[in-house]
Amino acid sequence: MRALLVIIALGACDGSSAATPDAPEGVDAAIDAAIDAAVVPDPCPPVAACPAAPADLAMGGGLRAIDRCAFPLAFDPVQRDTFSARIDALPAKLTRVTLADVATDLNRAATKVTAVPGNPPGLRNAWLWQSGDEAVEYWIPQGVTGSFDATASGLVGGRKLVLVSWYYERANDPGSTVEKGVRIAIADVTNPAAVAYRFALLVSPTAAGGLAAIEIHAGGLAWVGDRLYVPVTTGGFRVFDLSRILTLDGTADSLGPDAGGVWSAYGYAYAIPELARYTVGNATCAPRFSFVSKDDDALVSGEYDAATIRGRIHRWPLAANGDLELTSTGRVVPDAAFIMGESHVQGALGHGGTYWLSSSRPAGGAGELDRVKEGAATVRLPWSDTPEDLAFDPQGQTVWSLSEGLNARYLFEVALSAVD
Repeated sequence: MRALLVIIALGACDGSSAATPDAPEGVDAAIDAAIDAAVVPDPCPPVAACPAAPADLAMGGGLRAIDRCAFPLAFDPVQRDTFSARIDALPAKLTRVTLADVATDLNRAATKVTAVPGNPPGLRNAWLWQSGDEAVEYWIPQGVTGSFDATASGLVGGRKLVLVSWYYERANDPGSTVEKGVRIAIADVTNPAAVAYRFALLVSPTAAGGLAAIEIHAGGLAWVGDRLYVPVTTGGFRVFDLSRILTLDGTADSLGPDAGGVWSAYGYAYAIPELARYTVGNATCAPRFSFVSKDDDALVSGEYDAATIRGRIHRWPLAANGDLELTSTGRVVPDAAFIMGESHVQGALGHGGTYWLSSSRPAGGAGELDRVKEGAATVRLPWSDTPEDLAFDPQGQTVWSLSEGLNARYLFEVALSAVD
């Protein structure tokens, strides 16, 4: 039985393989410990058929529940231990700091504005990024989360922080020969009239003792405790450690150490290291992870689909320690799955059984916010042009979002009461 559990837990992980009698000492023990620590019985069979869309699915008809058992995620605790050890093994001069520390060292300023194209209702606050970040073509904003997701107080180090992911588009950066991956804007919004921010690069510590860029779209973010969850479009999450952010002593446009031992991260002063991965465990019904948000004790991920209305959303339960909840078979099973019945969805969040979807439909026009429930007609609300991810602030009772349009990149929040 243990052999079967090991295969389930490890078989789909990036670059890993199932444990065998020749596995390194401690591998089986680590997996067994992770499984034994799980107290949630697995509710699903080892393999479930991929559910078909209902025959009467129609745009605007609300969410349609589907079998959650077809979408398990696999988790490799040994891989997490390896990443953690690699972070610790990096040179001591790459001082490890927390996000609260970085928030005291911000170097850019956002501009507060009073309107957002598309006129989202209940606008509380809105900002434009610094002019160079508004105009840069090769860094594009996507995901949003905040300290309101991370802690019960909504504060970290006494500050209200918002994080935004930006992915690198090398084709838009003439002369570049490398993929720089993903950077995270760390913005202090404690005082809405004076918002400062700084970028940090996402990195993966390598077996050779260096750093690698994270070459993903990063279409969403969820900040849980000291963990930053970033969706991987082709399946799963990569998790980053906000308690051991690396400080770099160089400013070169390169990643890692130079011949003299000076470390750089494409000019950024901080790098956030990878800690763990969750990967798709059922290739026959692999969900896409276009975006993510935090919904109380779960993460909500979903699929962008411009061609159909069959995009799905999944709700992944969180354990008390901030990990995704493992079942007794060592995998993660969503506690709900739905077909959205909407197209061009760029972000989704759930709260109290209601879901909100940001849609870029129609292409080239103002976006919309769709309020959806199971078995109820969609309610359509005006939203921003070129909308992206969504996040819910339970302390402020607001919904956060952003737009990606060149020279029209807005970060904003609206009152929940205006869209509820």
